[in-house]
Amino acid sequence: MPFSKPVVLITEGAFERAFGDAQKYADKSERGGILVGLRRGKHVHIEHVTLPSKWDFSSRFSFTRSTEGHQPFATKQWATTNGTSDWVGEWHSHPEPIPKPSSIDLDSWRRITAFHGKPMVFLIFGFNGLWLGVMTPGNTRPEEYAMTEKGPLGLAFEPA
Repeated sequence: MPFSKPVVLITEGAFERAFGDAQKYADKSERGGILVGLRRGKHVHIEHVTLPSKWDFSSRFSFTRSTEGHQPFATKQWATTNGTSDWVGEWHSHPEPIPKPSSIDLDSWRRITAFHGKPMVFLIFGFNGLWLGVMTPGNTRPEEYAMTEKGPLGLAFEPA
């Protein structure tokens, strides 16, 4: 069954939390975490992000997320919302002005998407911009998205 292309919504608080962390450490190390939210109709609504934990590994040019600090948060959200809130993707930073996915990113995203069996959102922050895409099961590359709206409630992204 083909998947429809979702509209990605990110609350201002979730976006600012991840973006602020990425910018704070931009000249030191890559950062990352997971995106947690709801799938509602044609929307993926990201309400929460996790920040790097003491179990993650990061260096100037890499970030490896451990399940230790992120999975418990996603599990708690899932339990407290009766299964409506879930892990919907990942974010991380790159030490470049305008980020693009690396081959390591693409390999990881294919595995994550295949495991979940549904579209997943991936977000990369750079020094001067961001990259957002949605990977659907069976595809080898994510579809790139562009910001279409920014307001006090958050940001909206749709296929570029």
